[in-house]
Amino acid sequence: MPLLLVADAADPTLPPGKHPPPETPPPPPAEVLVSAGVPFPPDTLRDIRLLRLRDARGATIPLRAKALAVWPQDGSIRSALIAFRAALPPRELAFYTLDYGAPPRPPESPPRAGPSKRPPALPPVLKPSAPPQHAVIDDALLPNPDGPIAALVPPAWLAASQVSGPQLPAIYNDRFPGFESGIERGLYRMTPAYHSYGVSCAGGHRTYYDGPHALYQRFLRNGDAVRYRRARAEALWFRQHELRFSPDRRLAVHVCEAKSWTPAKPLSWSVLRRMTGQGMLDDYLLTGDPAAKEAVLAMGEAIRQNLPALTGGKEDVLRATERNMAWTLMALASAYALDPRPELLAALHGLMDRTLAWQREGTSGAFEHDLNRADPSECAHGPRGGSPFMTALLVDALMDYHTLTGDPRVREVVERAADWLAERAITSDRRALRYLWGCETDAYDDSGTADLNLLIVPVFGAAYALTRDPRWLAVGDALADVGVEQMRVKQPKQWNQAMRAFGRYLGYRALPGAAAMTGKQSARR
Repeated sequence: MPLLLVADAADPTLPPGKHPPPETPPPPPAEVLVSAGVPFPPDTLRDIRLLRLRDARGATIPLRAKALAVWPQDGSIRSALIAFRAALPPRELAFYTLDYGAPPRPPESPPRAGPSKRPPALPPVLKPSAPPQHAVIDDALLPNPDGPIAALVPPAWLAASQVSGPQLPAIYNDRFPGFESGIERGLYRMTPAYHSYGVSCAGGHRTYYDGPHALYQRFLRNGDAVRYRRARAEALWFRQHELRFSPDRRLAVHVCEAKSWTPAKPLSWSVLRRMTGQGMLDDYLLTGDPAAKEAVLAMGEAIRQNLPALTGGKEDVLRATERNMAWTLMALASAYALDPRPELLAALHGLMDRTLAWQREGTSGAFEHDLNRADPSECAHGPRGGSPFMTALLVDALMDYHTLTGDPRVREVVERAADWLAERAITSDRRALRYLWGCETDAYDDSGTADLNLLIVPVFGAAYALTRDPRWLAVGDALADVGVEQMRVKQPKQWNQAMRAFGRYLGYRALPGAAAMTGKQSARR
């Protein structure tokens, strides 16, 4: 695996914006600790000691490593923290190689006669100069994710690892190029700037739809140091400003929750959607920062202990609206990914049971609830309706759960939701999904909210991933075309909304069998 080292931090001894005079020879760079969280697909790496590191000349580099998380279904390593020392002048690059698995076999002797069938030798720059040394396991290893040198693996590897769901590297997205240019333009031209937003307990806010997760999705699809640093900064900001821990740091809730809260009181709806486990999980798996793990586990434990209050009071808070169930599932799935203990698995199974029963109680495939109860300003009367964009969040959470557990019931839920969206919740012009379905005072039969398509089409991608039925990509692609055309990314909420979801849809499209199908669809057009 190629490992790119980027010395992208300025000399800390110089004032900001200053550089050494050109006539002054720069001092030799000092060795610093370089670390990275390196993800692996399921059933790829089972022994952390089988990692080996070589520099650009093929020389073996001493390497320390530890497992950050395993895939619960097969016990293989999901992400490994690696650490080593390197020296690199500012603004310079270096190419290393990270080997994994069994050492390569020695080359076979060429045949005595006839043309050689031996594969070509490695270029001298990559030929090992000494037998490879296995990584040393170091369970006490502390990372240096914000050091002056970033260590990056290629976006194709990040996508294949499934570390944050299915992905397609941005460079390979030739089907929706407008998304790539539009999402970047939106972030750089945002006024006021994304990072200028602070904590808000009402309305649109900086972490709406999980800002750290959205920015890490952007990095995963591009793999460069600039996007890595931006995602990392957002994860740090979230933990420093938006979480409040209990004195023993076992529980964490959003700062917008009342200070008097205890697990005996149901978390407020607005707080559930601000306790975003996916972004903190991304940060831990890609950096190894123990503070990220602490946040994931503390949010998950707060919600686990709060489940009786959320579901057993005067109102089942999780069934009041789809996103309440969605954020709860995401937080618990993120915690289980790092701590696969029975209590968390039982909580996840319980939420799956409730989700399945909720959908089966209706006949539409929607998760039917009182639309007026969720937001009276959007629907004055609608006792049995559904929200397509909130359903998309719930399906995203269910796919996280399915990745960790393989629960076959997820397929039924996702298929029924996709059928409902494609046949009943779509607008008459078939350019968008209704903002609300089943509202008796407003049919929402217009495509004015088509920018939400990018958040919703992953439902069709998930249905394809679970069934390999090509019709789901045909529906998804048609809506995605309109969504890209109507994309609104002028505020953090809307930017996060598009970025957190559409990369996953592209990843679903890239699964085996999708390329042939989409080619046929293009030919018919």
